Amino acid sequence: MAKMDEIMEVLTQEIAGFNKSIGKLEELSKKFDAMEIKTDTSHLEFQVKEILRLQSQTKDNYQKRMEEVLKQIEKSRWTPKWEVALLYIVISVNTIAFGYFGYYFINYELKMQDAIGQARQEGLGRAKGYFEDHKVIYKDFKKWAKKKDSVPNRE
Repeated sequence: MAKMDEIMEVLTQEIAGFNKSIGKLEELSKKFDAMEIKTDTSHLEFQVKEILRLQSQTKDNYQKRMEEVLKQIEKSRWTPKWEVALLYIVISVNTIAFGYFGYYFINYELKMQDAIGQARQEGLGRAKGYFEDHKVIYKDFKKWAKKKDSVPNRE
């Protein structure tokens, strides 16, 4: 039984220690219930504001750079404005010149056709008068014209 008494004594001491621990936990629980925890987000707000400020500065810098790049692109065209104007002038002069020469050529051809027709009429009129005066020559001319118009028999 002595062992049982020892075990009982140890259990009594353990229970007493357990009760003390529970008492301490109850005290701590009361302190925590009475305590107020304040959340302080000022540090986070400061960091967020700083990030937004830096982002805004970066955005402004990029916008300024883009404006400068666009100005440089506008200045560095492939051809200056005066060259474009000169090109338009040259194209216009060429168009006018070709138009004039085309018109002149067409009129020249028409004048040549009129002149040829007039010369034929004049030539035929003279020939007709000549043939009327010389009937024998006219008959020989008809024979000669038939020979010229016919295709020779080539074998």
